[in-house]
Amino acid sequence: MTYLKPVLAVAAALSLSACMPGATVTTVSTPGSEPVTVVDGPEIAPAAPEATAGTPGADTLDGTWNLVASQCGDPASEGRLTIQGNKFTFPTAECTVGSSEVQTNYTSVSLGCSGAANRQLNISIRPGVMRLTEGATTLTYYRCM
Repeated sequence: MTYLKPVLAVAAALSLSACMPGATVTTVSTPGSEPVTVVDGPEIAPAAPEATAGTPGADTLDGTWNLVASQCGDPASEGRLTIQGNKFTFPTAECTVGSSEVQTNYTSVSLGCSGAANRQLNISIRPGVMRLTEGATTLTYYRCM
């Protein structure tokens, strides 16, 4: 059993070295035991973000939303909301995000609005659906495609 651990360590190091180009090999010796070979691989860069075709992800707010899914194609719909970056465009007001704070299951957003009073919203999102709570009122918006 005492010979099995160093043998396994060497076998694992050798098998890893076949997969890692440019690896360096270091041998560690401890008095009274077999030397162990350690393989150090090169630094691996983080994965590059994948380019998308302009389609918003399921967890982004950017895009057009509507209170009635069947009215998504109607630009004059009273339930329409367009979000682009920090701009929220409602039918009667254009708002800019002043601050936001991420909570456990929603994001609290302060909006400074022209054409209406400033707003404090709690926003939660699931694929295709956004729940917007202001005070005691919660509205469900549907993503328009």
